[in-house]
Amino acid sequence: MIIKNTLKTFFIFSIMAVSIVACKPDETTEPDANGNTTENFDRTALLTNLANNYIIPAYAEYETQTASLQNLITSFTTAPTEADLQALRTQWETTLLVWQDVAFLEFGPATKLVLSSQTNIYPTDTTDINDNIASGSYNLDIQGNFDAKGFQAIDYLINGKADSDSAIVAYYNSTPNAGIYLQDVIDEIANNASSVSNSWNTSYGSTFIANSGSNAAGSGVSEIINALNLHFEKFVRKGKVGLPAGSFNLFSNDPIPDHVEALYYDQSLPFLLRSIDAISKFINGESYSSSASGKGLDDYLVWVDAKYGSQALDEVIDGQIAVIKTEIANLNDPLSNEVVVNNSAVRDLYQELQRLVPYLKVDMTNALDVLITYQDTDGD
Repeated sequence: MIIKNTLKTFFIFSIMAVSIVACKPDETTEPDANGNTTENFDRTALLTNLANNYIIPAYAEYETQTASLQNLITSFTTAPTEADLQALRTQWETTLLVWQDVAFLEFGPATKLVLSSQTNIYPTDTTDINDNIASGSYNLDIQGNFDAKGFQAIDYLINGKADSDSAIVAYYNSTPNAGIYLQDVIDEIANNASSVSNSWNTSYGSTFIANSGSNAAGSGVSEIINALNLHFEKFVRKGKVGLPAGSFNLFSNDPIPDHVEALYYDQSLPFLLRSIDAISKFINGESYSSSASGKGLDDYLVWVDAKYGSQALDEVIDGQIAVIKTEIANLNDPLSNEVVVNNSAVRDLYQELQRLVPYLKVDMTNALDVLITYQDTDGD
């Protein structure tokens, strides 16, 4: 259902109103077509802060980390050793953590590449991976191979091919095509990271900031809010937790352990927590690489006096995120085991994630007059 709301109307008819405007020097009021005065939050300042202090630095860091992983994989595949395997495994974890910082920015250059689908689909299709390696002939660009590449394919290739590091090294020494495939997978990840980062630096960043005239579909504010909601609802709430817990297994409600992120690494919770932290930082206008805080969506919500009941909506959102992080801390890795032996706790986490959805998707979009443009077909 499309939920829209007219932005709050202000009438300047007292000294108090003048003082309020004085406290907000970067916001202005202007008359509408009927001569009424409406709020005009400084969206340019909002988009400038988000682009220059979070998005561009985050993509730059992601590009740097993918390049580091690419170099380590090249070293490993050239002459496989256990030491190089361990080094690239550590870098793979670091790079996948940084991926969480940009994964929700699926608009603009990322949309053109279908970046999320090309980068981090799980569960990975091990049958397709092994068939591709065996044949030595494959096209990673086709959609049929999206679940046979990306970070989760690397997880399988460096953690899941055998039970010990020595056996994994032996596999690569005896299977040259495996090294070629691993190199092709990381080369694509790194090339895509570089492409998106360069686009933001050379042209799209200024285009995004300039797209601040309204909150209509296609505007900068609409793009970030839609991307954030889609990512949280589909890839975090459902993908990272709901599906493995069995919350979407309508026939049996049984957990699906092999649907967790980083299945073969046996650690999923750090990536889940990082994704929550990234979303929180972004909403609150925090800089990517420092503790500095600029204009964020939280400030916009305060400006329009957005409420949930009698509470400020920005505080409700922050509070729910804190609850989610507490629920994550109550769980243990490997999550693939936890969804079986401690399923009720994982489902409790899912319910807390679900509680955040309407705050972001209904209350925030309603308050900021943003239209949700993607379709939710979960049926929940």
